[in-house]
Amino acid sequence: MLKRMPIIQCFLLLGFWLIISSSAAGTRFIAWAALSLTVECVRAYYGAQALKLKRLADARHAHLVFVALAALAGGTIGVGAILFLPGSSVVERATFGFVLTGIPAAGVAVSQSSKYIIGSYALSILVPAGHIWGVIYPDQAAAMGILPLLYSGVLMLVAADGEKLVLRSIIIRHERDRVVKDLEQRNADVRDAMAKAEQSAQARARVLAAASHDLRQPLQALSVYSAILAANPTPETLREVGRDIDQIVRSLGSLLGGLLDLSRLSSGYYVPDKKIFALDEVVDGICREMKSLASTKGLALIRTLAPMRLRGDAVAAGRITRNLLDNAIKYTDAGELRIETAIEGELAVLSITDSGRGIPQSEHNKIFEEFYQLDNPGRDRTRGVGLGLTIVQRLCALLEAKVTVDSAPGRGARFSVAFPGLINHSPSADSIDDSPDAARSSAALVGKRVYVVDDEIDIRKSMCALLEMWGMTVWTAASPAEANVLFNDCGRPDVLIADLRLGSGEHGAAMAERLRHAFGPFPVLIITGETVSDALRQANEDGYVVLQKPIAPEALHEAINAAVTRAPTVCGPRWNTGAGVSTSFENCIPTSQARLGSAAALGERSTG
Repeated sequence: MLKRMPIIQCFLLLGFWLIISSSAAGTRFIAWAALSLTVECVRAYYGAQALKLKRLADARHAHLVFVALAALAGGTIGVGAILFLPGSSVVERATFGFVLTGIPAAGVAVSQSSKYIIGSYALSILVPAGHIWGVIYPDQAAAMGILPLLYSGVLMLVAADGEKLVLRSIIIRHERDRVVKDLEQRNADVRDAMAKAEQSAQARARVLAAASHDLRQPLQALSVYSAILAANPTPETLREVGRDIDQIVRSLGSLLGGLLDLSRLSSGYYVPDKKIFALDEVVDGICREMKSLASTKGLALIRTLAPMRLRGDAVAAGRITRNLLDNAIKYTDAGELRIETAIEGELAVLSITDSGRGIPQSEHNKIFEEFYQLDNPGRDRTRGVGLGLTIVQRLCALLEAKVTVDSAPGRGARFSVAFPGLINHSPSADSIDDSPDAARSSAALVGKRVYVVDDEIDIRKSMCALLEMWGMTVWTAASPAEANVLFNDCGRPDVLIADLRLGSGEHGAAMAERLRHAFGPFPVLIITGETVSDALRQANEDGYVVLQKPIAPEALHEAINAAVTRAPTVCGPRWNTGAGVSTSFENCIPTSQARLGSAAALGERSTG
């Protein structure tokens, strides 16, 4: 409205000239018209600038400027009454007064529904006009002193009602815009969810198709080997078949392990455990573990590990390192592997560089897809199953880490993972022992008492045979009830291996927790084939070591050895001894010795 006011003012001035042209001096009228038109042009310019800004930095200041400009514009019109009414005729005075009275009413539309703007505009016009009218007609002076004020008040009330209406319409418009934005956001969320669901369905289809092939092949081979074993083969053939079956079982275990990890990551069940750990020590442990695998291919394993500590998930970081190193070993036929940890700003960076065949630039994104493998159209099981890098990428997403690959054909590959949560440097060992004493770890298991609780008889029989081969003394139970009898008769073991799902009302983790409270602390290993369940969640929350089926013998041996080595001692916390008495043991002695000592003491008392 303000931008159009100079044009409206021109027509208004023309009307004034037609009214008073016979009695007013031309030069005086031109000067007055130029002044009032200039003020309206200033108002129009300020209004145009306000429209360009869209959002005023200081709305209060802008409103004061509008009020001041309205007063100035009204004042220039009011001055016209003082200049031209005294010398005009009665008819001209009446017509002039009629127009002056109507101008403030029209100004309500220009006042942006502000009672202050219209009030300043109306008073600036009517007060000078009423004053000069009272001078000309003294008998109407009192009325001319009151009527302009009353009329201006009415116009201000009208403007106030308009202000409320405008405010209400603005609120409605903002609410409408908010609803529209919410609907757009919800539509976008739905589209994203549909896209993710479609991608997930396509990924599942790819996984099932690839897994079907990779499962059928070894199962077919196993059926053939089963027929050979049933035919009473020669000892040489038996040894060869045994080696092949072992390799097939390991391949199946790798496939199922990868699928289980992928299922846990896809379902959102895996929650990173935020603890402080030394990344260089985790990486060094993985390198020790896989050194023999690299040596069988003649690959040199070179480590440059800067000491550093992170707040994050050590297990996930270890799995990322293991998968990347395993991938590098598989795709490197000769040369060396370099494993480095370094600090870059606020990030801890793990880099694994190989001297393999390299990866084309076009394949850098595809290698992170499920079951995708370069140069392996025949699905050779010795080259893995194609899930390692997929798991690496998903674990990095959970840890808010970033994995990158730098590679080209013929110059090897470099995988780098930038971990957040860097705390500080940590001291590292002065020397690195590349050859762990396997004989010493095996000797640590000899004579240890282990209880195996599983409702599957085949699992119990095979576990018993394997553990006895390692020199351990094994007792088995098929249910929590049998486990209770075993504990009551023989006491607590050096380690308990329990299946999570026991086919009864109590799962393995709950049974272990109950027995620990009843008989004192002892190491517990939970084995399971589940990926998502309340029982599995409880086992993880209780801090038990959980081993996913199928379990490689080396992994089981390492887990038992670690559990026995770090076996809890009968000291510190109070445990229910089963007799209803809470006892605090003062001497820290191994749990197995404490139980045997207690049995001997009871025997002496019973015979004495």
